[in-house]
Amino acid sequence: MEANKLEISLASLCGAAMAGIKPSSLAVCGEESGEALAAYAHMFARKGISILPLCKKRGKITYLVYRESKLRAHLCAEDSAAFLAAYGYPVGNFEGCIARLKLRLSGRRYPHEIGVFLGYPPEDVSGYLNDPYGCIFSGMWKVYAEPEKKRALFERYRRCQSCILRRLASGQSLSEIFI
Repeated sequence: MEANKLEISLASLCGAAMAGIKPSSLAVCGEESGEALAAYAHMFARKGISILPLCKKRGKITYLVYRESKLRAHLCAEDSAAFLAAYGYPVGNFEGCIARLKLRLSGRRYPHEIGVFLGYPPEDVSGYLNDPYGCIFSGMWKVYAEPEKKRALFERYRRCQSCILRRLASGQSLSEIFI
């Protein structure tokens, strides 16, 4: 069975989160993909992977893809929790943090603190908010501190993505990969 475009897109954008090495990832899809993503959400829920619609704007739906235990632990980490508390997120309340993120995404201004949900270190999110053009380098996000550590992390995410895409190309489905 050949991998479909949605599976390739999910693997490319969210593979590291699905594999549990990144707290979460975002997927933005057209409304026409809603039913398919709902089916994936149901299928992956049994495997500990959540696909949660966050917001709908201009015919596109933004989904958060995550393993709850990984994302919960990341949001409770001292640096992440302190950073998010400054934006009104309820410390130690996972459901409350998700609800607050949804609310912030529905507003006019993009909530850049979403980077913390996606595993970006708070110092990089803060660096971006304070000086969007002053980063050391850009990779999967703009890096403001510890560049070698971040390069290694980006490489780990890239290797994970490549592995998943190779497996899809060889005929496996996402469901088979994440058994």
